[in-house]
Amino acid sequence: MTGNKAKRVIFIGLDGLIPEMVEKFTAEGNMPNVARLMRGGTYSPMYSSPPVDTPTNWTSLATGAWTGTHGLNSFGIHDPGEPYEAAKGVGPNIFPPFANIAPHNLNQLSRAEYIWHAAERAGKKCILVNYPGGWPPNLKNGITMDGSGPYSSVLARLSYPASYATKEAGASEHSVRLELEPAVGWRNLPPSQATPLEGSLLIAGEVGVKVSGGAWQLGDSEGAATSAGVVYPVLLVATSAAGYDTLYLFRSRNASSPLAVLQPGEWSAWLYDDFQTEYGKVKAQFRVRLTSLSRDGQGVRIDRSAIFNPTGWAYPAEIATELIEDAWRREDATKTLPAGVDGSDSLVHSLTALCQVYESIADQAVGIARSACYLGQKYPWDLLFAQIHAPDGLNHEALNGIFPEWPLYDPVKGESYWDKFRREYRVLDNMVGEIVRTLADEETLVVMVSDHAAIPTLKTVWPVKAMVEAGLMAFQDDGQGRQVLDWSRTKVVLGAHPMENLWVNLKGRDPQGIVEAGEEYERVRSEAIKVLYSLRDPENGQCPITLALRKEEAAFMGQWGDHIGDVVYYYTPGYAEQLNISSIEPIDPGLVPETGFTPVGEGMPTKYGAMQGMHHPYLPTAKYGGCSVQGVFIMAGPGVKKGHRLSVPPWTVDVTPTICHLAGLPRPRQSEGKVISELKDSGLLAPAATD
Repeated sequence: MTGNKAKRVIFIGLDGLIPEMVEKFTAEGNMPNVARLMRGGTYSPMYSSPPVDTPTNWTSLATGAWTGTHGLNSFGIHDPGEPYEAAKGVGPNIFPPFANIAPHNLNQLSRAEYIWHAAERAGKKCILVNYPGGWPPNLKNGITMDGSGPYSSVLARLSYPASYATKEAGASEHSVRLELEPAVGWRNLPPSQATPLEGSLLIAGEVGVKVSGGAWQLGDSEGAATSAGVVYPVLLVATSAAGYDTLYLFRSRNASSPLAVLQPGEWSAWLYDDFQTEYGKVKAQFRVRLTSLSRDGQGVRIDRSAIFNPTGWAYPAEIATELIEDAWRREDATKTLPAGVDGSDSLVHSLTALCQVYESIADQAVGIARSACYLGQKYPWDLLFAQIHAPDGLNHEALNGIFPEWPLYDPVKGESYWDKFRREYRVLDNMVGEIVRTLADEETLVVMVSDHAAIPTLKTVWPVKAMVEAGLMAFQDDGQGRQVLDWSRTKVVLGAHPMENLWVNLKGRDPQGIVEAGEEYERVRSEAIKVLYSLRDPENGQCPITLALRKEEAAFMGQWGDHIGDVVYYYTPGYAEQLNISSIEPIDPGLVPETGFTPVGEGMPTKYGAMQGMHHPYLPTAKYGGCSVQGVFIMAGPGVKKGHRLSVPPWTVDVTPTICHLAGLPRPRQSEGKVISELKDSGLLAPAATD
């Protein structure tokens, strides 16, 4: 060690990493890179800032502020006085399906300063790779990237690579059939010693060509026909008597202005065109290569690179161009992705309300590691943040599968689920290892954390049913066979964003308020808490609510301010709310559970519904089925004890203050966490810089 203060900081975030699995898999040798970090530093499970969810805790981790201070209270933010259905949703900001479309941005809603802003005030340079709250870019002198980069991200890739081949060239199930015939109707044909042959390439964008049933189709996400894509005519000519040897690529049948003239084995320069997507037109870039050409013109294969969107996901803008060039070079050199295939579909998770995943975890991990390493090697930095939204999706999809007390548990399937977790944790371990090996030295502080974990879920609950029976909520028919809230008789609202918050329909505050402030307000809150505690599982008599508090009583857990409900409540492990029924939206009566309780089944629903591994409805200390909702904390580097496990778990709000202390940085202005003093190595720590 050359000094007592970290010169640089690498922060790696993994969403939903379960500490009990980390301990198991490192002991088994399945996560050697993480095990090395644990041996070289300090490890502990970590308490999440309630609510135990993604937007809340990635914000607490990067600001050191409690939920009440930064104001990010789950995936939906309700401001007093606004209609409940107008909650500001940050889901598209965390899981963007396309570049620059999020209506509400996490970093613009946060009321607390981020650590990278405090670092910039101290003259430090920061790189952010896919960190929630980093996009839209809010650094002045740093680098920000949204998504996993052009190696796999849907923000950067409109399409994976494609191949076009004639039957004679060995067209496969992953190639588009290329048909050639004598050229007719052309102007300005180039000279050729054999009859010019023409064909066409469909250069398809996001909603264009895809593999379906072993064949390429042109269609949208539902499989319907669409005109999306750009069609380029091609010509084959023979410049000598030896036969066909040259490919011309055009935008039209006027051969005077070719886009590319290629000999076998040659790539074109970057080609640019407008592609129509469901989010509008995007000017994107790609290359084509004449991979093989038989002299008789019958055996032809043309490869197209991925189609890259160079805008809306990297800052400064030229960073996107560099990363795209690097991605193309790697793809051409390694051929790691078959044409049109993700590369690891066995780890592609279903789209769910709380964990949309648009690319495989393996591809995400490779993209994030490559992007972080490329940027970290080329540009100066003092703090580098990289985050991946995994294994949260696998928890939601499969955690019950390893839980023997789940009524649908199958021991044979259970082993396959364990294998799934092992594979995904190994993928994440490889990502961590590549970043640390490439960028860290003995003066680098390495921080690896997860925002929360997950526990199995056996049943979902719909407390609205009990509130209606108690006269605290009322519904009426909307004339279309659905039920909607009758605001004239509704005293409380729950089942809306943020979840596990109950709001009193207060006169003078809420648009259709009926409850008077003062005595009636307090009486309604008391009645609502009584109803929550009166809930009982009809099968075993258990109460699914472990704690219900008035908002002012929740401050000891960091919950305060105008974004918190009048009552907050937490579920007993094993239970969670029913996500596919929102009381503020029209309700299909057929979805309402007769008893208010629904067992969690197999498979993922098409929308919301009962996910298996859950985290957000629970207290930060919740444990169940051999798992907890606690996150993971690992820190290694200058001033940190080696091979140490903390005696008491820290909180997510403690991470940024500890980083600042170890690296001599000013704390963010609203930071409230403490320095984790137990991890200090012989007290050889420089004092934190002052603001």
